[in-house]
Amino acid sequence: MVEDSVTKLLQTLQNPAPQYVLGSVPAIATIGAAPDSGLINKLLWILRCLGCPFTGLFYSCNISKDPIAMSTYWLTSDHFMKNGYKVPYRPFGHHTMEIAVDEQEKVVIKLLKECIAEASVLDRLSSLASAYYIFLGILSGLTKAIRIGPCTGEDWPYLPLALAWTLPAIYKRVSGGRMVVNDPRHALENKYLVVRDLPHNKRSAQDAQVLITFVLFSVVIPWMAVLLAYFTRPVGYGCRSKYLTVLASIWSFNSLIAYISHFLGEKFVEGNRFVHGWHCLCGVIIFILLILLGLLSHTPSWWADLFGEHCGVTCFDK
Repeated sequence: MVEDSVTKLLQTLQNPAPQYVLGSVPAIATIGAAPDSGLINKLLWILRCLGCPFTGLFYSCNISKDPIAMSTYWLTSDHFMKNGYKVPYRPFGHHTMEIAVDEQEKVVIKLLKECIAEASVLDRLSSLASAYYIFLGILSGLTKAIRIGPCTGEDWPYLPLALAWTLPAIYKRVSGGRMVVNDPRHALENKYLVVRDLPHNKRSAQDAQVLITFVLFSVVIPWMAVLLAYFTRPVGYGCRSKYLTVLASIWSFNSLIAYISHFLGEKFVEGNRFVHGWHCLCGVIIFILLILLGLLSHTPSWWADLFGEHCGVTCFDK
């Protein structure tokens, strides 16, 4: 019995991966892009963003496409000076300030601009491919939820829909076309940037933008997959809804922690090192769950094999 199960597993893994699974990979790479040196550090940041949507979305939704702004985001609070003193927190989001370009050394601006490069055509096209499969997953989910067409025993691709929250990062990569390739922290070393307070109206707008990023993109959108799965026949809070609930719960909880950490103020882009470690660990868990979700969608019979007969795909209305 065990040998048969292992044989079936190996045969399934040898089959070509569904296109929507491969198409979702660039979305994860895009949301977790970072200029850190070393493969391990880059992978850790990808895991951080995969385990905590607010981390990657904060950069995508609240940092402008300006090369200087994109580079300065990765600096520590020690690189910023206001009125001759170092600022206590990184000047972004709720603590946002503007860079006083007219008071800045030209060499610093030059170094920051040199950290930016144009995204390759392949990078943009792969991001567009991810967006295509995500939109296709959303369309499939809506079609199933509102019961257009006959009910079939086939699973629709939950994986791209679960990653719908990455769309803002994909949009920024495709439309902006710029990315930080060199670590600004190494480029500036002991140099610093002069910053000053923003006008009240601009700061209020930035506060609203951060809240929208947290509430809408980091919390609400991940739960949309659960809602669509709930209304997919057989209607009810079944195994697929519960599985997606685990993903959405982890993402919402971690995004809340990240938002609170940002609100209190951070000196480093990673924030508190223990929170950073927790988010990376959750990223590993999410990665495993997403792989399993792709396998379950590809082989629906596994739902019943792993979670019981009540999780088998059936077609009936409740």
